[in-house]
Amino acid sequence: MLLTLKNGKSDKVHLHTDGEYFLTVDSAYVAELGLYNGMTVTESELDELKVSIGIRRAYNKAVDLLSRRDHSKKELIEKLKQKGHGEYALNAVEKLENYGYIDDRRFAFIYAEELIRLKSYGKKRVEQELYRKGVDRDIISEVISGCEFPCERLTELIERKYYRYLCDEKGVNKTVNALLRLGYSYCEIRDAVKGITDREEYGSADE
Repeated sequence: MLLTLKNGKSDKVHLHTDGEYFLTVDSAYVAELGLYNGMTVTESELDELKVSIGIRRAYNKAVDLLSRRDHSKKELIEKLKQKGHGEYALNAVEKLENYGYIDDRRFAFIYAEELIRLKSYGKKRVEQELYRKGVDRDIISEVISGCEFPCERLTELIERKYYRYLCDEKGVNKTVNALLRLGYSYCEIRDAVKGITDREEYGSADE
């Protein structure tokens, strides 16, 4: 089969075999593969070329996604599948993993800190979110044990967002349910709420 190359927009090159469109690839990869106009290729060579270009496309898309933010291995594979790179997603992601661009342990620590700092999530919710991202349970345990969940943070959260609900039983129950969804245990919530209400009572008594 005869291979012909036609320049497309930007750095794209359209590959044709025996006059029929085959695939589009970037010019840098064309040079890397040593492709040229009038080149003769066999059926098996064409199949290998298709796989090589498919992996290249998936790899480039993965790099683009990683340039925006860090991802877990599972999350990146799923996104590549959504973008139409399913057949080559695992190969491309494992290549990035070998290069050190993907590291689930590093991702998990960074993501957990963000969830704690920006969303005020408790331990159980952080565990759930890491699991949802496809992080291994052993890594999750390591990350959770390395993160700090000070009781002062929960107290500050209650005072900032839920203090006005603590005036009656219905409001307290609403606060407890909201904090349970954020991943705090019932004991943690009970102690924090009690600490705030006790402080208010003692403050009132002193007056």
